[in-house]
Amino acid sequence: MRDPRPIVLLLATAVLLPACGRSSSGTLAGAQGAAPGSGAPATTATGATAPAAAAPVAFAGMGRVRADLAALKGRPVFVNFWATWCAPCVEELPDLAAVARESAGTNVAFLGISLDAWVTGDGAESEEKVRKALASAGVSYPNLVYTGDQDPLLEGFRIPGSIPYSILYDSEGRDVKRFEAQVEIEALRRAIAAESRKGTTAPRPPEPAASR
Repeated sequence: MRDPRPIVLLLATAVLLPACGRSSSGTLAGAQGAAPGSGAPATTATGATAPAAAAPVAFAGMGRVRADLAALKGRPVFVNFWATWCAPCVEELPDLAAVARESAGTNVAFLGISLDAWVTGDGAESEEKVRKALASAGVSYPNLVYTGDQDPLLEGFRIPGSIPYSILYDSEGRDVKRFEAQVEIEALRRAIAAESRKGTTAPRPPEPAASR
């Protein structure tokens, strides 16, 4: 196994270079009537907006990542790689949460993959940091805290070495758009709209390439 420290240091440093100069486009109002787990705030009987449901968070190796993606077969899937120690990653979370709310009436799924365990381990500290960041941003879509070796993840998803990094897969598991650094929200909206219109013909789960 490759020594994780050089990659962790590279990630922790590099994320600030390509992404910090780009500001997020601001938190957007969520759509009402969203499906459960989409990140949409609930509406009370009096019309008041209740806090969004907490995002499901679980520790996961590569097998769990593949299994969760396979469970979403037949649907376009937006996958966001991030970490709480990456300032641009945290900055874009409210926008991603808003787009997830807007997409609640479509067949598009959202999945976050946190790399916090590479720095703070697979214990309570990492889980608490991830949950707090997601709650603060209003994220309700599922998140996995990746605990496996770095090479399978970086090579399997072809991550170039810096985060935030996001991939939109179509319903057949093909990556149709990649976002280096912070996501350009309007571009994401357009890509999601295009994939949602395609339907779910001939589904195939979006699995990462086999590691070497």
